[in-house]
Amino acid sequence: MTINEIHLELGKKEDNMARIIELAERAAKESNLEGLRLIATNYPTIAAKILNKIELTDQMLDNLTGEDLIQLYSRTKKHLNYNIRKKLLEKLIPFITEKAKTIFRRGISSSVSRYVDYQPSDSWEIEMTFEKMLSSGKLNPDYDSIVVKEPSKRKKSIVICIDKSLSVLQLIHQIVLMASVLSLSVKRDNFAIIEFDSEAQLLKPMSKRIPPEELVELILNVESGGKTDLDKALQLATKQLKDSSSREKIIYIISDLERTIGKNPRPIIQRIPDLRIVYARTYRRVSFVDEIVSLSNVKMVELNHNSDLVELTTKLVS
Repeated sequence: MTINEIHLELGKKEDNMARIIELAERAAKESNLEGLRLIATNYPTIAAKILNKIELTDQMLDNLTGEDLIQLYSRTKKHLNYNIRKKLLEKLIPFITEKAKTIFRRGISSSVSRYVDYQPSDSWEIEMTFEKMLSSGKLNPDYDSIVVKEPSKRKKSIVICIDKSLSVLQLIHQIVLMASVLSLSVKRDNFAIIEFDSEAQLLKPMSKRIPPEELVELILNVESGGKTDLDKALQLATKQLKDSSSREKIIYIISDLERTIGKNPRPIIQRIPDLRIVYARTYRRVSFVDEIVSLSNVKMVELNHNSDLVELTTKLVS
């Protein structure tokens, strides 16, 4: 019943703060993190205060899907005490890391690899080997039916620019996963990550190595807010790639492309050899999208709540 009541309360034109607090306290009493997540969309401070007071159990965390847990954490994190924040991260980081690796294995790894003849001691691609055996009517594997995948030797460097304006916060679970998957497509010291709103800041320099778990925490802890300056983000990304010796140099930008401050980014976009845009569309299609989508150096995919990340990231990397 609490969920319906929260939806009704959030849908009203006028805020009844006493009622919102009452519903948040009821949700906590009933161990209903979904209710607190809903309240956190509009009232992150209230949801955080309630979270800080309760004993957050593993069972409560298991009752909330990973995507919803990312939303709850992202909206309340700056108001949470150390213990609650740590508890949420302990649940989120392994979930995101493993999901990103799964997406990578299902999509990207196959798009940047080639299949070779089997040699003794090679690792098999089990599922594809069974499929090949079944299609040929074989009951036992032999050298002809065993499938082996050899990673591509192409060297590339990438910079991932993440828009941290409030307008894209609703897609934060997709953004965290996509950035993590893209980083798996290159060597650990061959990518940089930039966060930006009205300013652009380097989260991970090109030269710094970082394990996947630390990377996830880094992105999760990006503080949302501010206006959007696309030009500054792309200028900083270009500088990061300048000294790279890689044959392929790619800039990825994850954003709603809602430019609210700064120079028109079109001139620098036209100078970037390979720009790949993850358009985090929110409420309406931005007119700037139509200006740049037809440029030959730009590849764009649209990200929304229902996006298939395997399909999207495979398109972006291949």
